[in-house]
Amino acid sequence: MHVPRLIAALPLLLAAAPALPLTPGAWEETLVYALDSVNGSQQAAARMASALPDPQPRQSCLSASDIAHPQTLFLAGAEQSCRFARFTMADGKIEADGECSDGHGQTMHVSGTGRYSATSYDFSFTGTGQAGRLALAFRGRDSGRRIGVCTAF
Repeated sequence: MHVPRLIAALPLLLAAAPALPLTPGAWEETLVYALDSVNGSQQAAARMASALPDPQPRQSCLSASDIAHPQTLFLAGAEQSCRFARFTMADGKIEADGECSDGHGQTMHVSGTGRYSATSYDFSFTGTGQAGRLALAFRGRDSGRRIGVCTAF
């Protein structure tokens, strides 16, 4: 019978399975943006900076299937999603390059790097894009930390 062989090989199969980069559970994320220039002007960016929302931590429950596709987690929000043409998350390092869209049809190019552990990540990025007649250059930071097990938020 082959069942005992399979049971004996189970620890080896589990050890060979790729580990998830982050631990499932309750997470808190903070996303901060800063405008560097608007139509090439740092002064215009400084004036418009007051219109940017204050960063509010967002809590979510991340499942193993969410974490199996971590590129969908970065820079994501209620009205924003990103598609990365290049994304790597390995050996504690994150590298990404792609396009982010908001719920209003605006698309921005973003590129960034960061670090992660099983219970936290810190991703810094820069970007450019158009918002109507405004050419924007910006930078930001997306950081998250595991805060426990999932409960109703």
